[in-house]
Amino acid sequence: MTLWDVMYDDWQMECCGTPFSVGDEVAWQLEGGPDLYSVERHGEEAPDTVGRVRSIRMVTRGFARAAGTNTFEPVPGEEWLRSVEACPKWFTDPVEGSREQGYFRREVGVLVVLDVREEAE
Repeated sequence: MTLWDVMYDDWQMECCGTPFSVGDEVAWQLEGGPDLYSVERHGEEAPDTVGRVRSIRMVTRGFARAAGTNTFEPVPGEEWLRSVEACPKWFTDPVEGSREQGYFRREVGVLVVLDVREEAE
């Protein structure tokens, strides 16, 4: 058994992804590694990595308005993980707060533990 941590960003899922659940077999184009891979649905074509989903955790981050701008940046250290049984097609934005207030939390994707088939290594 080879377990890989894979980040599936919200925008990748909302654009072109297919929701999945714990226990599902999936085939994804991945980039990065070896500590963290990410699903890439918009880059160069590459072979899919096949594996079985062992766990899914929703990733929520805090964002604050950068001083003197209307740009929002992630707040260092503000990341929360929550176990879920299935990845949603659509993510909650905001979960708490608002852009008007200058601070909000939003779901930014899911962190998946993927049991990768041996031939993919």
